[in-house]
Amino acid sequence: MNDHDIESLLTSLSPARPSAALAQSVDRELESDLSWARAPGRRSPRWLPPVLWSSMGAAAAVLLMSAIPALMVSPGGAPATQTSSVMPVSTIREVVDAQDEGIRYNDISRLPEQHVKLVSMERHAWIDPRDGARITVEMPREDSVVLPVSFQ
Repeated sequence: MNDHDIESLLTSLSPARPSAALAQSVDRELESDLSWARAPGRRSPRWLPPVLWSSMGAAAAVLLMSAIPALMVSPGGAPATQTSSVMPVSTIREVVDAQDEGIRYNDISRLPEQHVKLVSMERHAWIDPRDGARITVEMPREDSVVLPVSFQ
């Protein structure tokens, strides 16, 4: 047998049709697997509560940072006056790395979620108007982000 004969033999082959019992079994499995989607009373996404807690933490940090200049003490030990307080210049967040952790299915809602780990560096800068001294603080940050997935 040469290559041409083998190729023509393979192209003439066709797969067997699935049995009726197999088709019905697959239909039942798909129907039972999608029953959760039709259930009433949808819950909020799993990623929403951590985002809300994070935003409350960010609000507390902004409040604390705005109160720090009022709490500063001058070198002589007396409370600092308003003219010697530092002024915020910039806040920058630089994403250093993003790692795809894959798509996972939520245990509660059974919806697909994309998990991503973000590694970033936050830089906050202040300047002292009296002498022009610049204060810079760098903070590494690692966040796990869960995004909803839509297949279309």
